[in-house]
Parts: sequence; C-alpha cells; structure tokens
Amino acid sequence: MTAKSANCHLICGEDDFQVALEARELIERLVPAENRMFGLEIVDGRVNSLDECLACLDKCMEALLMDGLFGSEKLVWLREPAFLANDRLARSEALKAPLHALTTLIKAGLPEGQHLMVTTARIHRASALFKAFSAAGEVRDFGSNLKSRECERRARQFLDRWLPTLELTMDEPVRQQFLARAGYDSRQIAAELEKLRCYRGAAGKVAPEDIEAIVSGGGVNEIWNFIDAFGRRNLAELIRQLRQLLAQSEHPIRLANSLESRVNDLLPIREALDRQWAIPDSYAGLRWNPLPTEIDAWLTARDPDFRKMHTFRLKNLVAQAAGWTVRELRVARHHLVQMREKLVSSSLPQEWLLEVCLIEALGGVRKARRSRAAAG
Repeated sequence: MTAKSANCHLICGEDDFQVALEARELIERLVPAENRMFGLEIVDGRVNSLDECLACLDKCMEALLMDGLFGSEKLVWLREPAFLANDRLARSEALKAPLHALTTLIKAGLPEGQHLMVTTARIHRASALFKAFSAAGEVRDFGSNLKSRECERRARQFLDRWLPTLELTMDEPVRQQFLARAGYDSRQIAAELEKLRCYRGAAGKVAPEDIEAIVSGGGVNEIWNFIDAFGRRNLAELIRQLRQLLAQSEHPIRLANSLESRVNDLLPIREALDRQWAIPDSYAGLRWNPLPTEIDAWLTARDPDFRKMHTFRLKNLVAQAAGWTVRELRVARHHLVQMREKLVSSSLPQEWLLEVCLIEALGGVRKARRSRAAAG
C-alpha cells in the first residue's frame, strides 16, 4: 500500500471561503513570508482553451520536477484548473496523458522538498486524480450537495474554529440560536461573527440578546423564516416572507419544494404524537416510547432521524406539528403538489399562484385556532 505523502494536498469543494482559508493557512505553514518570491509558484488553471490547459499542466509538472533536481524547496499551487471544473475539457483525449503523468507522480511521491497543492471547486470523486490524492496525499473536501446533518456538522465545526480567533464564546443554546439565524454558509458565519465582535466592542461570552440585536439572516435563514411561518400557520408573515424572497429572485419551484419538505417533516411527528409513539418533552423535544419494529426501521432510514435531531430544531418542529392535524397536513401537501404543477404549466402570474395556494393550504387556520382555544 502506498504511504501517504505529507507534500500532496487537494483542497476542494464549493464552499469557496473554506477552500481559500485552507489554502492560505497551508501556504503560511509551508512557505515563510520571506521565501515566497522563490518558494511559492502559482499555476493559474483558470483558462478557457484546451491548449491553455495543456500548457498549465506542463508548467505544473516542470515546477515539480525541475526544482526538485536542483534541491530547492517549493510549494507549487495549481489553482482552480479548468480541466477539473469543465466537463468538456475533462473529456478531451489530449489531456489524458499529462493528467496520467501528474496522477502517477502523486502516487509515487514528489521529490524531496517539493509540495503540491491543488484547489478546485469541482472534482469528480471517482476520478483517478481524486483517488490518487486520497490514497497517497491529503484531501480536505468542502463538498456541496451534502445532507442536512452534514451541513450542520460542517457549520458547527467552522463556528468552533472561528470563535477563538475573535475571542468569543457561546453556550450551546446560543450556538443553536446563532446557526438558526445565520445559516450554514461559512462566509456568512464568519461575517456575522465579525459583526458580533464589533457590536460587543470586546471579547467574551455572547448572549442571546446579542444574536437578536445584530445577527442578520443568511440566504439559508431567510428561506427558513418563510418555511417556519408556514409551519406556524402564520399567513400574514408567510405572505410577507414570500414577497420578500420573490423580490430577491428566489425561484418559486424551490419555495414550493421547501414547503413540501416541511410538511413531510411535520406529518410523521404529528402521526407519532397521535399514536403515542412519542410525547412532547420540554427538554428533548420528544420522548419516545417503545416502537413497532417496522416504525423503528423507517425512522432509522430517514434523513434526519427525528430521534437524533438537534433539540433546538426538533422542538421547533414539534411546536409546529401541534398546530395541525394529520388530515390538514395531507390537504396542505396536496395543494403544494398542485401548485408546483401549475407553476410550470399555467400562464397566470407565479406570485398570484403562490399566494392563492398558500391561502388554500392554510385554509384551516381559523378552525385550528378555534379548536385550540376550545381545548385551552
């Protein structure tokens, strides 16, 4: 088995802020500032043609091999190579031989004193180059299309990393409050923490009122405000959020899909409460009773499994599910499915279609309020 090399680094993923941050930290660690004129060579891969890609690969290979022969230490940074991001270029036969040569060099190990860093937003995880870095080098993957749990985990890791740099601390409930408001984008998290530090004027412990006063919602948070307004059956707030999102060019289909996903989250919670598989719990959100085998297996296969969901989010969903019946949720889902079909087939204004559908989906609001008032 090939030994892992400490001098081959792939930093990839569509979280460009973290990719840039990791690249900068690696440069600072490997190349002292006074040596960067000769100790750092940047090969800019942001090119447009096949010939430019070939020249880029040739320059990268030459920098790795020739400097090693003369015994000088150097970090070669292949920056955002187009042949990884552009599928048309990646399929070119002319690139196969030089890419194979680079892959073989990574697997064999670089000459002593030489380091290679490749940064890219896109790379196929099944490609030979990615596998070579995984087997013989180091991969730091800030990928996209992650599941919700992975997105939250990455955001928490970044928050933990960034807080000490600003000399701030947060209790767990405040962390949850901050992420719920700022969202999971690392650039947004860093920006909002900088604002918090300036707002406080000093290092120390962040309080809930600090979050409420200064932290703005990111793109993720804005759509979550919209989704939460639907879950709470707050029609006035829902329409206000809808108009704001549409003014920001949010895609109507995405909004419809997001609401349908929320209904699909609320339905099993409402079902679990009705069947007494679980009961509300002020601390954990839900306290689960022994479950039938098939129900336990179904919950385990869900993403996320409600039993493993963070308390802050689960409490929010349980509170929203309490305002619906199973039948009302199924009717709402029916209206949302119909709305999505109309958005792609009707000539009527999309804003009008969305508002009418949402009014219909929340049509039982007054009845639900009366029922809750009577129960109280």
